Amino acid sequence: MSPYLITGIIAGALGIAIGGAALHTVDSTKLSAEQAAHARDNETNAQKLQAVSDAAASAARAAIAKQNDAAGQLAALDSQLSQEKASHEADNAKNRAAIADGARRLRVAVTAYTPAGGSSAADSGAGASGVGDGAGGTAELSPAFGSALFGIVDDADSDARAKADYLQHYVCVLQRQGVIAGTCSIDLAKE
Repeated sequence: MSPYLITGIIAGALGIAIGGAALHTVDSTKLSAEQAAHARDNETNAQKLQAVSDAAASAARAAIAKQNDAAGQLAALDSQLSQEKASHEADNAKNRAAIADGARRLRVAVTAYTPAGGSSAADSGAGASGVGDGAGGTAELSPAFGSALFGIVDDADSDARAKADYLQHYVCVLQRQGVIAGTCSIDLAKE
């Protein structure tokens, strides 16, 4: 082999090595720049995600506080309703007992009925009270009839309460199905 050939081969190999080293250096520099840009993007995205997370956590805390406040108000209203119901039932029991034993009498407003002819059997006995001439007055009910009438009224109150309870449960079911807005706090399994 000739020394020129060997020198040419060595020079070519040396050129390839230098070119490869230069290419490696350029690629390393580009890779470093790309990694630095990627790291900045990751940090920016992490900050954005943290801001979104903080906002969501704040909104969740506000919603929980609002729900707790509503639950507290609901508990207060439920307690007030229970107290009013107990008071109402105690009053009803007291009034029913007083009516039954005659200590309290129910009075109803009455007006005399005058037939179209203008006279009635009551006219002959009408005196200062004005009965028979269309005048009004009051009549006391007997204890038995007063108790029966009071029971009818109390049953009507119970029916109205039952209807209100039914309506409240109906609305609760619709809320749980998402048909209407709001949240139901009634435990339908207990009811």
